[in-house]
Amino acid sequence: MSDYFDGPESADLRDDPDFPRSLSEAGFEESTFGHTGYRGKQREIVGAAVGGADVFVLAPTGMGKSLCFQIPAIAESNGVTVVVSPLLEVARLRSVDATVVAMTSETPLHEKEEIIQDLYSSRPLTRLLYVSPEKFCTAEFNRLLAATYAHCRLNRLVVDEVNRSHEWGHDFRAEYRRLGSFRDKYPDVPIMALTATATPVVQEDIIRSLKMSRERLFKAVHPFNRVNLFYEVRYLSSPAPDAHMADVFEYISSLDRRRGRPSSGIVYCRSRARCDELAAYLRGKGLSARPYHRGIKPTMLNKTLEEWERGGDGEGGVNVVCATIAFGMGIDKADVRYVLHYDLPTSLEGYYQETGRGGRDGFPSKCVLFYSREDAFRARKLVTESHNKRIVRAESIDEPMPSQRATDSLTALINFAENVNVCRHVTICRYFGEIIDIGKPGVLKSYCNGMCDVCKNPEKTRNRKLELSSDDYIASHCIPCYVARSTHSNPEIVTKSMRRDVWRRNMRDGDEDDGLTRSSTIALSKEGNSSGTSFNAEPVKRSSCTFGADESLHSNTKRKKTIQPPILGMCPTEPGIQDDSENAPGPPQRQEAEPLDMYAEDSEDDVDRPSSPLQLPAIDIELDASFSHKIPQSLRNEAFASIRQAMHKVFKQAGVTLWKKADATSLDESLKNDVLATVSRALEFSVHSLCTTQDGYRTRSRQQIRAIKLLSELTPERSWTLSRTLASAYVGNLKAKTKHSGLDITGPRTPFIATTPS
Repeated sequence: MSDYFDGPESADLRDDPDFPRSLSEAGFEESTFGHTGYRGKQREIVGAAVGGADVFVLAPTGMGKSLCFQIPAIAESNGVTVVVSPLLEVARLRSVDATVVAMTSETPLHEKEEIIQDLYSSRPLTRLLYVSPEKFCTAEFNRLLAATYAHCRLNRLVVDEVNRSHEWGHDFRAEYRRLGSFRDKYPDVPIMALTATATPVVQEDIIRSLKMSRERLFKAVHPFNRVNLFYEVRYLSSPAPDAHMADVFEYISSLDRRRGRPSSGIVYCRSRARCDELAAYLRGKGLSARPYHRGIKPTMLNKTLEEWERGGDGEGGVNVVCATIAFGMGIDKADVRYVLHYDLPTSLEGYYQETGRGGRDGFPSKCVLFYSREDAFRARKLVTESHNKRIVRAESIDEPMPSQRATDSLTALINFAENVNVCRHVTICRYFGEIIDIGKPGVLKSYCNGMCDVCKNPEKTRNRKLELSSDDYIASHCIPCYVARSTHSNPEIVTKSMRRDVWRRNMRDGDEDDGLTRSSTIALSKEGNSSGTSFNAEPVKRSSCTFGADESLHSNTKRKKTIQPPILGMCPTEPGIQDDSENAPGPPQRQEAEPLDMYAEDSEDDVDRPSSPLQLPAIDIELDASFSHKIPQSLRNEAFASIRQAMHKVFKQAGVTLWKKADATSLDESLKNDVLATVSRALEFSVHSLCTTQDGYRTRSRQQIRAIKLLSELTPERSWTLSRTLASAYVGNLKAKTKHSGLDITGPRTPFIATTPS
């Protein structure tokens, strides 16, 4: 689909028969841009830009958005086009003698002086000036812009990959947000904004933020679907790193065997350490692989990029790049045959843009996402913590509060991965605002035609999803870890301004249909792996039903299951994610504990059975993120009260046993009550942060209460984690009570610390 708001001059120019209908007609050799013809709406966009209109371009990765501003800039006889963008295009354009320069923190001093001297002249030779958003907002660069404008040589401002400024709401890279002041200073200079990923809401936000002219705005929105990309999700259950890396190697090597030669591909990882580790592993297995991230020297990155661009043809070079998101923008390699995501990205926009690196030559390319619920929890934890930090930062510098857009985008990506009923191409396009009726004849085939796992192998995909860890397993292994860390690092998370309701939803109808939002009946199994994917040697915790729109596979008959006691404060970890308690005393030598074998009598309904409530002391406590209206406050208060009741009951029934395990018997009753209340608040917040619906919130609350009831089963060698969690809560309460007294509560004054049992 495409829609336009045309200014009269741009319309006349595009309709002018003398306007070049190809790049070769415009005088450009094929070597300049790699081809001689326009693609998609490039000709119309170029015409609008030359005609002086403001231009907004939304087009998928690989369409050639950069040409939309490079052609007008280089074709101009004089004047400068300023491009706020990643800077990977500069070297290629310079190689064909284009008058292109870049100003960054890494620009040599002599080169920087030459650029400044040229731009201060009345007739600068520079046509394209690339600059980072940080540099653009400096006083030095603004003086340079003013001088260029005074000489009537400031032709255009281009904001490339503008989606980066809105991916995380109002706070991501504040420099991007300040670009709107350009229009105030230079009202007659045209602005062009280009992005590969933006929902309708974000599109309007970009246009408004940059203050683009509504009267002279040319807007081109291309279809999002990439019909030659095959989308697949490979489901994992508690994947061990070695087994996970083996899966990646087997996938790449099998693809190479089928093609009869090496393929060119990208494996995206969330952390630099994982990139290094995976690249070394693949090299050890005989693949030509290299890491790519900002922790590597620029000279080595350039070398890797050059070798990768030569790779994939069986004649040497690098075939596989293991990269963070630093690898991608400005890169245009046609024959990328696969894009793998080792970890879950933190947004659906990021996933779409990264998979868009594949198949730019029009031939099929595989896009495989390795997905586990453990990793989804880690990704959600990262986004939630980042959101909280941005709230604090926004408050400290009096900037607009961040929206919930980042959280919504990750939720949409998790729903995308959990979905096994709706075509993945359709799911992506609907997220970006396309209205698709798959009930109409031929519509689904036009979008996919068997180019995703859901459409090509529906039954196999549903069976593979059964390998995912159950919600009970996630609740007992991952959520307590989040609680332990959050209470330690930020016990007083709610600030005054956080109570304002400033979150704006960006979800479309149907986003909640296929995700971690509905209740489920869990059964644990010792069945082997049936999906052909490598996992830990431990028994796999499998769910007896699928999530979202899937039909339930469980029966009403109570089934026997083996339950491990919850490991409070522990969860799967990965390199690159810092643990703020890494200097705490470590766990004792692990001994194999016999699993507790019981019948699953404690069903979801059992949690709500009438019982004798304890008379708990009154407390004055405010729940975390109380400004959010995602879950009604009354429901949250009820869940918090139930969690607190469960915590007090299990500690009371155990007598002093649990407090001894936590090495916290020296606390008086008042402090014990405060500590349990703080832990209960953190547990409720961990449930809240994982849910988008009331049903999902109720289900996870019940699961959390079941996990609390198993605290009494903690083995001695695991009790140190309970100690660390309660110690963190204690320190937070003591800080709150003594913050004005000048008391030093660190070191030996702390009544108890995380210790290993003797």
